Amino acid sequence: MTLTSAAPSTASKTRGGALDALRFVAALFVVVFHFGDSAPVSLQTMHGFLGRGYLATDFFLILSGFVLAKAYGAGVASGKVSLARFWLKRLARCYPTHIITLAMLVVMVLAAGALGMQASNEGRFDLAGLPAQILLLHAFGLGGGHWNIPSWTISTLLICYAFFPMLWRAMLRINSVWISLGLAVAIIVGSNALSLALLGEQQFSLPFQWCMFRAAPLFLVGLALARAVQTGRWAAGSARIVGFGGGALLLANAWLVGPDLVNVLAICAVIIGCGASPVTKPIPGAEWGAKVSFCLFMVHTITGAIWFDVVEPLAARLHPAIESVAWEAWAMWFGALVFTLIASDLYNRFIDEPIQQWIGRKWFARPVSASDVSVRPDPRPAAEQSV
Repeated sequence: MTLTSAAPSTASKTRGGALDALRFVAALFVVVFHFGDSAPVSLQTMHGFLGRGYLATDFFLILSGFVLAKAYGAGVASGKVSLARFWLKRLARCYPTHIITLAMLVVMVLAAGALGMQASNEGRFDLAGLPAQILLLHAFGLGGGHWNIPSWTISTLLICYAFFPMLWRAMLRINSVWISLGLAVAIIVGSNALSLALLGEQQFSLPFQWCMFRAAPLFLVGLALARAVQTGRWAAGSARIVGFGGGALLLANAWLVGPDLVNVLAICAVIIGCGASPVTKPIPGAEWGAKVSFCLFMVHTITGAIWFDVVEPLAARLHPAIESVAWEAWAMWFGALVFTLIASDLYNRFIDEPIQQWIGRKWFARPVSASDVSVRPDPRPAAEQSV
């Protein structure tokens, strides 16, 4: 296996690789996890790993650091992209979807209340929790468990983004793949040990009031992994061995319901393997999955509320036997997943993408020079000079 401290070889610039596919899989796993208690039989009673959907969120937190290093690392480090512009672009990417989703949820809850309907989770949609949601104060321990639960990740990541330039410049001082990998492992093991010692709970599944302590170390791990990919000469075969090895370890540990520390280390290996492998041929549907994954992650609170609080009770009234017939009850539950996928795709096509395109043209458009080349982004972080 070829792996030394040197500049990486040029990779394919094609989208639709394994990381894109994994984004979709992880987002879908979050949905399954959150819908699990509404299944005819609670999913985590069927297998313990189905109660660990929080690991998919941990995957996204690590991947956020990794991808940002690839997309903005060179520009931020060189000063071509200012902190203000970088942070505003990240805010513009996240906040419109957050606020539109929250507004839709508020309208839906108020309309349901006017019709005399109540959510199955009493007290979940408390109007007193709205200000913290609107202002994304979750990272400061204010709110977090109300309304659109996944929005806590936006709150914490926006804080991480503010420190990204400083953190990445520090990472650029590391010129060894082994030091980068060692740093990533040290952060994972150290933050988890600190969490167990101070809070009595694993860092990977901390409750909302500690979401910043959960997110920040994993984001930093993503930066260290990105630097490991940059500084290592990863042959395609070597990268695939690491990626598939990590995937095999993750599946085996999941089947055995093993320690989450092993799961997170395996996830890191998967990200390295996928990020260091050239995308020679797009995986069918992977690019679509990557685009839909953010909407899937953000809007499934709405689709779940509609399905389990409106559609399912209505179906039970029209067909009372549906809850007593096993295959019909399971078909009804799987319908929630299909409904969520369709709704997320429509949300992406007709709300999220048009808004992002408008914001890009209005606020972030720049003149195109003759030297600009229209190519898709490199799936690996590009090599940079230390600054």
